[in-house]
Amino acid sequence: MQTRTHEAALDVRDVGIGRRVRAFLFQHAPLTGLIVLSLVAAALSPHFLTAENLFNILRQWSMVGLIAVGLTFIIVAGGIDLSGGSILGLAAISAALLVPVVGIGWAIVLVLAIGALAGFINGAFITWGDVPPFVATLGMLAVARGLAFTLTEGRSVDVVLPDWFRFWFGTGYFGPLPAPVIVAGLVFLAAGIVLKLTRFGRAVALIGDNEVAAFRCGIKVARTKRTVYTIHGALAALAGLFFVGRLGVGEPTAGTLYELNGIAAVVIGGTPFTGGTGGMGLTAIGLLVIGVTYNILNLLSISPYAQDIARGVIIVVAVTFSIRRLRAAR
Repeated sequence: MQTRTHEAALDVRDVGIGRRVRAFLFQHAPLTGLIVLSLVAAALSPHFLTAENLFNILRQWSMVGLIAVGLTFIIVAGGIDLSGGSILGLAAISAALLVPVVGIGWAIVLVLAIGALAGFINGAFITWGDVPPFVATLGMLAVARGLAFTLTEGRSVDVVLPDWFRFWFGTGYFGPLPAPVIVAGLVFLAAGIVLKLTRFGRAVALIGDNEVAAFRCGIKVARTKRTVYTIHGALAALAGLFFVGRLGVGEPTAGTLYELNGIAAVVIGGTPFTGGTGGMGLTAIGLLVIGVTYNILNLLSISPYAQDIARGVIIVVAVTFSIRRLRAAR
C-alpha cells in the first residue's frame, strides 16, 4: 500500500515538473526558439558558429536594431510606427548632402534633429490631431521616402567621410567585434535602463496598459506619446548614419521594409501589440531570431523571395504566441 502511494506521489511530481518545464518553455518561447534555431543552423552549416559569421549577423542587423529600440517604446505605450525605414532613408540622404556643406559634426546634429522632428510630427498628429497611429505614420512613411527621392532625383549620393566616423558608424572593429555593434549595444543598454528603471519608462508602460488610469495618476499622456515617437525618429536617423558610415553613400531606397523587421523583432521578442509590458532584452532576442533565420537561409543559398515568406510566417507565429502568453498571464 505504501509502495503504491509512493509511486502515485512520484507520478504526480513528474507531471508537475513536466508542466512547469512546458510552462517555462512557453513563457520563454523567443529564447527557446533562438536556441533551437542556432542548433539547427549549426547542424546545417559548418560556417554558422564561426566568429566571423556571428559578428556579421550582429553588424548587419544593428540598423534594424536601432529602429526596434524606438519601436519598443512605442509598442509598450500601445502605439505603432511604420515610418522608421523611410526616416532612415531620408537621414542617409540628408547626411550625404550635408557633410560637404556643414562638416561632419553639424551634419550629425542636423540629421538626428531631422529624424527627431519627423517622429515629433508623428506624435503631434496622433495626440493633437487624434489621427490613428497607423494612418499618421503611414503618411510619414510616404512623405519621408518622397523627400529622399526628391532631394536626389532618385540618385545615390557619394560622400567622403572622416576615418573616425567610418570606424564607429560603419566599418571599424575592436578585435573581432564591429564598432557599430558596440554603439547599438550601448543604445540598447541605455534604453533598457530608461524603460525599466525610470519614471518615464514606468509612465510609458502604464499608458500602454491603461491610458485612462495613467491620466488619472497625473501622467502627461499626450506629451509622453510625443516623446516616444520623437525618440523613435531620432534612433531611425541614427540608423541612417550607420548606413552612410558603412557604405559611404546615401541611397533614397535605404531602409526599405526595415520598419517591418523592427516590428517583427519587438513582437517576436514577446512585447504584445496591446502594450503595457515589454523590454529591450526581449527585443534583442527577437532581433537575433530574425537575424539567425535570415543567416540560415543565406548560408543555404535560399532565394531572397523565400526569405520574405519566412519573415511573414515568423511574424504570424510570433503574434500567435504573444497572444497566448498574454492570455495565460491574465
